[in-house]
Amino acid sequence: MRVNLSAVLSLMLLAAIPHATAQRVDWDTKDWQVVSQPLGSLPAQDQKGIASRLGVKPEELLALRVETASGHIFLVQGIYSPMWCGAASNCAFWVLSSDYKVLLSKVTQRFKLQASMHHGHPDILTYMHGSATAGALSYWQYQGTHYVRIACADGEYGDSDGNVFKNPHISPHPCGTGG
Repeated sequence: MRVNLSAVLSLMLLAAIPHATAQRVDWDTKDWQVVSQPLGSLPAQDQKGIASRLGVKPEELLALRVETASGHIFLVQGIYSPMWCGAASNCAFWVLSSDYKVLLSKVTQRFKLQASMHHGHPDILTYMHGSATAGALSYWQYQGTHYVRIACADGEYGDSDGNVFKNPHISPHPCGTGG
């Protein structure tokens, strides 16, 4: 039987990528953020551009302008309401470019802008609340036109007896097909 060594090495390299990527990710969950300012706190042009792009009434959005190495981006969340948030307080969340192009759209409870950057935009860690003591983490990198999820993990912040862990237990795993 003849074996193509190049093909075998390529498959081995591909199989190692998710594990290697997860190890390079900063899973530090201290200092989570949420968007807390109403969209109305931004200039009128930005309010109109964001609301128009998302097809949402301005009063239903919270927004924050963030300066980046390549200009600025907008972080936008739906206000806490049944329309934009689930029962576990996971809300609609978007990252928009300075010209209001959607770079990331997902549901999350909170996020953290990372110090690491790709193509002039910060990496983003998101957290989706799952239960009283656990949730799902996703790590996003900007790939030139939009954000791509590059790593996933489960985070446990306490046990079923109500004890809170001093440091959360983070368990990286391969990402599914969701977002």
